[in-house]
Amino acid sequence: MSEEANMPNVSEKIVNSVIITMAARLSMVLAIPTLTFLFWLYTGWQAEKFDKVQDQVEQTQKTAQQASDQSIRLSERLTTVETKQAEATVSNERFQNATLNRLDRVQDSIVGLSNTVAALTATLQAIVEDKRRRPP
Repeated sequence: MSEEANMPNVSEKIVNSVIITMAARLSMVLAIPTLTFLFWLYTGWQAEKFDKVQDQVEQTQKTAQQASDQSIRLSERLTTVETKQAEATVSNERFQNATLNRLDRVQDSIVGLSNTVAALTATLQAIVEDKRRRPP
């Protein structure tokens, strides 16, 4: 009876040993495919992140190129504005000088006319006085 009592223990040990051995071998067999699958998932995730970063880099490069193009156009426009401003300044100075010259000539003409009017007035007064002195 003692052997029969030990028998279930031995058979349990054998069953447990077989189950453990089977689980160990199954885990060894599945370890490499599992690691490969996990590595595949990780590389896919990394590739996705890399693609996102690549897209952001491309977008940044496009934005930088657009900013560069706009700065070149802005520089050209600024040069045009500065040139037109300089031309307008020169034109304005010429106009002011011409206007001042004309005003000086008008003023000289007014002074000349004033002197002529004064001379005519003096002549008329002299004629009037001369007629008053002569009897009719």
